[in-house]
Amino acid sequence: MRNKLLVTLLIAVMAVSMLSACGKNDSSGSTSGNGSSGNKVTYDDGFGENVLRITYRAEPESADPACTTADYILMMNCMDTLVKTETNDKNENVTVPWVAKSWEISDDGLTYKFKLRDDVKFHNGEKLTADDVLYTVDRMLQPERAAVNTSWMDVIAGAQDVLDGKAKTVEGKGIIIEDDYNFSIVLADSYAPFLACLSTPAWSLCNREAGEKADEAGGGAATSVYGSDPAYFSASGPFILKEWELNDHVFLETNKDYWAGASDMDGILLKIIPDAQTEKMLFDSGQIDIFDLDHALDQIPTYRDNPDYKDNFVEKTVLGTSYLSLNESIEPLGDVKVRKALQMAIDRDTLIQSMYYGAATPACTFLPEGVPGYDKDSEPIKYDPEGAKKLLEEAGYADGFDLTITQTVDDSQSDQEVNEAIAKMFEAIGVRTKIEQYDNATWYSVRSNGELPMYRTSWIADFNDPDNFLYQMYGSSSNKARSWNYYNTEAIARLEAARHMTDEKARTEEYKALDKLIIRDDAAMIPLWHRVKVRVIQDRVKNFVPMWAGYGDCCYYGTSLG
Repeated sequence: MRNKLLVTLLIAVMAVSMLSACGKNDSSGSTSGNGSSGNKVTYDDGFGENVLRITYRAEPESADPACTTADYILMMNCMDTLVKTETNDKNENVTVPWVAKSWEISDDGLTYKFKLRDDVKFHNGEKLTADDVLYTVDRMLQPERAAVNTSWMDVIAGAQDVLDGKAKTVEGKGIIIEDDYNFSIVLADSYAPFLACLSTPAWSLCNREAGEKADEAGGGAATSVYGSDPAYFSASGPFILKEWELNDHVFLETNKDYWAGASDMDGILLKIIPDAQTEKMLFDSGQIDIFDLDHALDQIPTYRDNPDYKDNFVEKTVLGTSYLSLNESIEPLGDVKVRKALQMAIDRDTLIQSMYYGAATPACTFLPEGVPGYDKDSEPIKYDPEGAKKLLEEAGYADGFDLTITQTVDDSQSDQEVNEAIAKMFEAIGVRTKIEQYDNATWYSVRSNGELPMYRTSWIADFNDPDNFLYQMYGSSSNKARSWNYYNTEAIARLEAARHMTDEKARTEEYKALDKLIIRDDAAMIPLWHRVKVRVIQDRVKNFVPMWAGYGDCCYYGTSLG
């Protein structure tokens, strides 16, 4: 699954130091949009009033699901998936029908039989059929395409043969088409999270005609312009990739023929704004509609404490967990008492307030709230430096020991500051801690060899299933590669078995037990916090619902402008 090391703990605060704590700016001729000044905004970009304006910090990578593992903004708004995940009124994330209106799963968990809607059209007018599902899978698996998301499809029967260049298609083996709207996906082995997995943007459905033309125009699968050139991109989602001006903007036009009903907006304008200061200025002048405060954390109090914005402050807990790794092959981290002492040495509340302005909640498990298996009754990890010292003494380290926290040279100043704050907390219990920097290539190489002693990062959900958390960290394929070297073979075997359990209730309980065993009993990592995504919106933005998803991008279908 996708590598979340690129999503480091404080990537969102890269430009915070440039900002000053200032209030609303009403000095311009336009309003901030919250209605306090009564002035009507005149937009200076030429796209009209009924367009949602948001910002993006850097150029989107692509609208092609084969080309990105983290940058999903275009896929989520321009493309459809077979199913999708929604948050219900119990704050549970559930898989619901979308382009696939129904399905049946065989008792052995190997065969998923789908019935497609018959009213879904691509932006080029072509009907979406089972052949496009087959094409989506086959194009992702082509070895010459070198797609980055094949791990979501390699569980399909015959997929490995395509990846290895031994076959051209999974048709007849992994995907069996009955007719245009009825087909089955057959797995090589049972994989309980498969249905949830289908909701990830990596499973966005591609149009065969458009995809083949884009490959030809780009000179082959490896250089396809599908997803980067609007002239060669066609999907079936609520918005159409209409215009892309590099380093300036991307315009998504409303799909008036969308099968689920057209958006009330005329489109979405993504302005490429690399710095938070400019972003704030544009929001305060009403030129953008949604300001993602991940990009300017020190501005949270500016808007949160301003009564003019009390109804315009939107928060959503991210489906992910920030943590410190622990390499059990490096002594004394192999001692569970030492690992528990380190867990107890961190004052999470203080770090959350000082570094995130309260936009996070302390983590006591690896599974975040909303994921099946999350234990809402789990006891917090108490900040107890004296208790930590006692555990170290019991382990034979009354005089402490030497520890290294690693990071890359590309980590931000804020990353460095957080690591330094944690190092001081370790120092307070007698653990002499230094911070060591690597270049990216060396860091990943050392980690994959299982040799990094400790690092701090976040894991963000690809899809709503505990397998995407616990197995991705501690399964047999990841254990060494992430420098865990976790030695509880019973727990690892149970993680493997849980992937194949067909009883969902029993599987959920098993993951709850495994989370407690691995994180609390074995203290195999130091969970830190679950981030809260904070946005401030203009008054004219209506019906905006933040996504359940861990990734920061959002689908704006359903949002309207008043």
